[in-house]
Amino acid sequence: MLMMMFPGRFYGALCWEKPKFGWVKCNVDTNVFASQGKTGFGCVLQNSKGCFLAARCAGMAGNFRAREAEALDICEALSWLKGLQFPCVFIEIDCLQVFQALVEEFSGPNGFGLIIKECRSMNFAAHSVARAASSMSGPQEWNSVPPLWLLNSL
Repeated sequence: MLMMMFPGRFYGALCWEKPKFGWVKCNVDTNVFASQGKTGFGCVLQNSKGCFLAARCAGMAGNFRAREAEALDICEALSWLKGLQFPCVFIEIDCLQVFQALVEEFSGPNGFGLIIKECRSMNFAAHSVARAASSMSGPQEWNSVPPLWLLNSL
């Protein structure tokens, strides 16, 4: 299960909160280094006690606007999280435009709209697999070839 949150503010400062028991929190952030033509992505995972679990960073060449860079960072984080296979992940971001685009029915023909669509499709496929688990007799795994019922979600 994946949840996304735009953190509340308390007197202008961000207040980090631990995730609920059984969940991990992935804080995602981006830095745009316009003068260098680079963007840096970062993710940090912590458990319900606030203990460090993992972190990841990556860089990408290119001059991106902040919202496109933040959206790309979410895609990077989702891709990374898929490989870690935590059952319940809470993603926290600090870009309201990206949050709203992800939770609302935003779509657009521009780069930002296409990135948002990609992020949604990554989570939609995972959500479809999680829903299918309720109708299976035990654990299932697919390698290289997805099950037919998943093809429309990919």
